Amino acid sequence: MTVPGAPPDLTADLFLLHAPSVYDFRERDDMLFAYLSDSESVNVTSVYEMYPIGWFSIKQRLAEYGMDVKIVNVASLMLQHPRIDVPRLLSHLHAPVYGFDIHWMPHCHGAVELAAEVKKVHPDALTIFGGISATYYAEELARHPAADIVVQGYDTLEPVAALVATARRGSRDFASIPNLVYDSGRGRTGFTHKPAENYNHAVNDWSYYQAAPADTPLASKLIMTLPNTGCVHDCGWCGGSRFAYRNIMGVDKTLVQKDNDLVVQELASMGEAARHTSIYALQCYSENKSRLHRYLDAVKEAGYKSVSFEQFVLTSEDTLRKMGESTDAYIMLSPESHDMRISKAAGRGTYTMEQMERWIPKALDAGIKGIMIWFFIGMPFQDRQSVLESTAYAEHLIRKFNGWAALPLICPMVPFLDPGSRFFEEPEKHGYRIYHRTLEEHRRAMVDPLWHRRLNYETRWLSRRELQDVSYEAVGRLVEVKGEYGVLPSMYAEAILETIAETRALLGEMERALALDARLPASLRDTIRAYNRRILAHSSDQIVGLERPVGGRWFDDFTVPQDLIDAVQAGAPAEVGATGHLGPSGTGDPTTRWW
Repeated sequence: MTVPGAPPDLTADLFLLHAPSVYDFRERDDMLFAYLSDSESVNVTSVYEMYPIGWFSIKQRLAEYGMDVKIVNVASLMLQHPRIDVPRLLSHLHAPVYGFDIHWMPHCHGAVELAAEVKKVHPDALTIFGGISATYYAEELARHPAADIVVQGYDTLEPVAALVATARRGSRDFASIPNLVYDSGRGRTGFTHKPAENYNHAVNDWSYYQAAPADTPLASKLIMTLPNTGCVHDCGWCGGSRFAYRNIMGVDKTLVQKDNDLVVQELASMGEAARHTSIYALQCYSENKSRLHRYLDAVKEAGYKSVSFEQFVLTSEDTLRKMGESTDAYIMLSPESHDMRISKAAGRGTYTMEQMERWIPKALDAGIKGIMIWFFIGMPFQDRQSVLESTAYAEHLIRKFNGWAALPLICPMVPFLDPGSRFFEEPEKHGYRIYHRTLEEHRRAMVDPLWHRRLNYETRWLSRRELQDVSYEAVGRLVEVKGEYGVLPSMYAEAILETIAETRALLGEMERALALDARLPASLRDTIRAYNRRILAHSSDQIVGLERPVGGRWFDDFTVPQDLIDAVQAGAPAEVGATGHLGPSGTGDPTTRWW
């Protein structure tokens, strides 16, 4: 029955639904979404509302086969519209198949719980999972009642297309489709679809993003390009490293590149809006010079405002000049530590700090606008003293290069050491202890009240609690230094330091309460709720240090129309055919909502 004036339902052949890291984060007053618990290294919250860019390729490939794929960022919608009722929203989304990402492990709780909610609302639909971490945990994930199928692999365009086409015909015969694990893990079709070239062979069309606002200093108009999958490097902590890809994907060739022509077409798809758009060129560190230079030609022709390049080596002078001529170019270096022994043990160590300091002026002279230098906490051989020495070295860089020209940053490795990485698979050899091994152990860890206990690792040199404490100590000291030298305005530096002090005090109070009688008192829960609301009301990162509004980013939701959002807010009248679930307890009381 159609109700006059009711918002239209959305239909598709496949809905790709991105979940928050913790599904019920809005109702949580028993865990802290603490500052630094997501490292503050990218412009997202602790809800991890960014979805994998490979979803664009799935959407495009299925469109080529005449199938409609819609991406709904449930996590972002829940942040932007805190009273939105997710089951009611799901009741308006109709498709034979619903897809979920566990590409990065922080989504292991939310993705499974959101899929379980889909099962309640649409019991006849198929739920499918994909991503690096889903591939690693395929058998365990497939045994979960919320997961019908796990699609393994780094390039799943053809398996997903065949799967959706089969489901659209009303069939459940998937035996001929490769890379599937299903039927509670009893069904396996063989992990055989592993393209060795032309990764994700489809154009990611950015035209939908052309009209996104970019008219305020805090608006973040930023896109990403992904020219390859896998890696030529072997950082021991990374689930996308050479070791991890061999381990998880079962391949010898661990770098599979995208056709360069498709990358060029993607860049052109922003049209005139490119002049107001910046690019984060993820994984350009594995690109050879000829491909990277062609990429730079395309950036210049399209007129992009700026590009940030992550580089694992000190970029050659001819490429530096090419970068500087093509756009406002920024380079991100990540030696991980000032100490060469630690840097090498982490998988880097391709240059010394002395070499880097001699290279920085050459890069700036070649036209590079700025260089960011990342240090990482949680590496082999790294104790508290070493972390603080990295912070002291960061102060030296600020003094020598006047701050923004060579901007040092430091962050902890949180919340997880990547399953499948060398350190996760060979922990004793590298000085690690692993606390969470299974998918379910990681899922439980994601909702632990204290973030140091969410960590799935500690090292021989830093316990989990010590890693938390030295992270606040190091980041706090670096913020002080940036305030002293004018890199950050004093008011911003003071605000961050106040947040750090408040967070540490609150974590200590929670820890004492849990140790005393294993529960959090009501008054403390009220404080936790208020803190979480404030922290999750905006996104931020250590680079800029500003509180940025949630919304308008390339990964925010551009699918669900406003009238449907309005109709599924808690307290809105329940239209005929909806679930009628108005609040987290089913009461319909909007005051029980998160904000």
